[in-house]
Amino acid sequence: MTVEFNRDELGSIVLDSYELMLEIPSPNKKGDKYEIPSRGKLKNLPEALREFVDPQSAILHFTKSASYFLPRSDAKLSDYLQMLLSKVQKIQREESDPEKARERIRYLIGYSNWSMDAVCNIFGMSASDQQVRERVHTMVNAELDLIDREKDVDIIVDKIMKWKSNNPRGR
Repeated sequence: MTVEFNRDELGSIVLDSYELMLEIPSPNKKGDKYEIPSRGKLKNLPEALREFVDPQSAILHFTKSASYFLPRSDAKLSDYLQMLLSKVQKIQREESDPEKARERIRYLIGYSNWSMDAVCNIFGMSASDQQVRERVHTMVNAELDLIDREKDVDIIVDKIMKWKSNNPRGR
């Protein structure tokens, strides 16, 4: 079943995905690259949504799986887990169609993971924080312009730069 999102729904998913990404512990710099320590666990989260055909059962399984595996992989992911669970609850309150709720959660996690990878890539390939800021700004602006949320660009970019600087090895 193909699920469509309107502009407001997609905008909410995009903004929530950045908020979620910023709860992940700051990436570690290893050589010229930046890495998220528990990246594998985060990348595999959507798999739990595919375990059951019934969307409500899949969401329950996802919630249980995330609650069990995330803190075990990294205790620093507790803030991320808290934010993730609050986003799942928000989606379930807003969405009466269980299949659409499952897809919104899947996109939320997917967009957060894509942003995490893209931002870490920008961190690693940029020569200075100014260059990082410019590249992140271009990326975020391109996304938010499409959903008429340009007013949030500078706020998100500032938060990403603060997130980067929270890691003393990443400066």
